[in-house]
Amino acid sequence: KKGEIYGFLGPNGAGKTTIVKLMSGLYFPTQGTVYVNGISTKELDRSGYFAKQAAVFQESFLTSYSIGENVALEETYDAERVWKSLSQAGLYEKVSGLDRQLDTHLGKDIQEDGIALSGGEIQKLLLARVLYRNAALIMLDEPTAALDALAETEVYEKYKALLKHKTVLFISHRLASTRFCDRILVLSEGRIREEGTHAELMRAQGEYYHMFRVQSKYYQQEGSDF
Repeated sequence: KKGEIYGFLGPNGAGKTTIVKLMSGLYFPTQGTVYVNGISTKELDRSGYFAKQAAVFQESFLTSYSIGENVALEETYDAERVWKSLSQAGLYEKVSGLDRQLDTHLGKDIQEDGIALSGGEIQKLLLARVLYRNAALIMLDEPTAALDALAETEVYEKYKALLKHKTVLFISHRLASTRFCDRILVLSEGRIREEGTHAELMRAQGEYYHMFRVQSKYYQQEGSDF
């Protein structure tokens, strides 16, 4: 539903990324049907559907072009919108302090004075890309897998604050995202094993409860308020 945040949780191999690619229309099912608002993804206007969604996958996708082009994913872009997206994502000070600002290249493949971003800065740039796109459906597939617990929490807080009126799907095997989700689905062996809010699943003391108890110890050790 519009404005709701869903969490798809489960161990590696549970089918989380496959679901994202089926929902996004990047994959078509070999059996069965995936419906969006009652319409099969095979029958949707693909270009129109792609324009209404944005996805961030675990493997960061950056190009050896300028920061502005990386945010907009176009050579010609609205600079004002790019700056607004960078500001909301927390990268305004970083980029505005660079000599070439939006024209600064990432990496040195094309420009010798290109720069490298830290893991946290890359995640902020990817968030800026989502904000610039202004899509209705946001799919986030393990976007913070390479970050520590504190950096991960900061990223999730930004996503929750900035994507209030979007439909958001978090995919993760780490449970730091659960407190930001309105509804959680626990996947295992290609099936939904549990479904509910964080409080409901904790009361049920099932698979989610045990995963949360185990992982929370590690987050507490790393200094998060998880």
